[in-house]
Order: sequence, then C-alpha cells, then structure tokens
Amino acid sequence: MPTRKEKIAQFAKMMFSTAPEFRKSYARPPLLEKGCRIPHHGMFSLVILKKEGKTSMTALAEKLGVSSQQMTRIVSELVDAGLAERSQDEANRRLICISLTPKGRAELSRFFEIGLQHIEAHLSPLSDEELDALLYHMTEVVRLTQKLDE
Repeated sequence: MPTRKEKIAQFAKMMFSTAPEFRKSYARPPLLEKGCRIPHHGMFSLVILKKEGKTSMTALAEKLGVSSQQMTRIVSELVDAGLAERSQDEANRRLICISLTPKGRAELSRFFEIGLQHIEAHLSPLSDEELDALLYHMTEVVRLTQKLDE
C-alpha cells in the first residue's frame, strides 16, 4: 500500500502531466474577429471578472497567480481588445479596478460555446457510463481541491 507521501507524489505527477495537455487541448482560447487570439491568462482573467464583477488589479493578479507587472500587461491587452475596462475605485481613487465590457461578456459566452463544442467532440468516444464516471470523478476533484482553499 502506498504511503501518504507516495500518494501525494502520484497526484502531483498526474497534475503536472495533465495540466499542459488540458490547457492546450481543451482550454484553447478562440480567435477574436481581428484574427488574434486572447492569451490564456487573458481568458482566465475574463472568467474571474465574470464571477467576481468589478475587482482591483491586485485582487485579479492574486486570483490568477501572476505578478502585478504581468497583470498590467494582461489587462492592457484586454482593454485594447475592448473586452475589459479600467476605472478608479470610488472609495480609494488610487485603486484601479477592472470590469468586463459588454463585448467582454459576449466574447466569454462565445468562448464557452466554442469550448463546449470542442469538449463534446473530444468526449464523443466515451460511453454514457464512462461519461458518468468522468463527471463523478471530476466533481470529486473539484470538491476536494476547493476544500484545500478553506
């Protein structure tokens, strides 16, 4: 029977080997109308902004796990593409907040629709029983990883 340390090492190996493939194959951002692609961090920022609403650059960088300098570049790209907008916080004028624009909401909806079609095509070889198993295990992974943040 594997030790706790061996189980954690096995989990880490699976996560490290799966994450790049998942990101490349399943979370590939769509092209914008100008033919440019929203970088992954930009797309993940849009997802966070949709969930959080108007948020500070610092909070967004923390949630995304990037530096303030990287966040400035990411947000500038989103603002230049018309997907997000900067504004000053009412209570603290030194604080810059970011929020989605209507175009950002529309692009995010389009991204999810494209993503759904893409994932549906990838999962089509699975039987209903295998799909049920995948859904159950993915739900458990999400539940357990959320427990780590408590």
